[in-house]
Amino acid sequence: MALQFLKKLNYQYEVTTGLYMLETWEKYIVNGVVCAGFSLLAYTAINHLPTQGMNMMSQLSSYATI
Repeated sequence: MALQFLKKLNYQYEVTTGLYMLETWEKYIVNGVVCAGFSLLAYTAINHLPTQGMNMMSQLSSYATI
């Protein structure tokens, strides 16, 4: 049951992104680029969002006290 669900999700992903037209080695390249992009996004979110959030909160609190 779970395997069929995963196969359906993979099929939907390939049809939605147009990967079904590509050969296997081309799919690996495209999926590698997508994974690299998500990895960079996660890295940036983990490392920089807390700092940005603290800066924004301090600016908002300074605006509230004026």
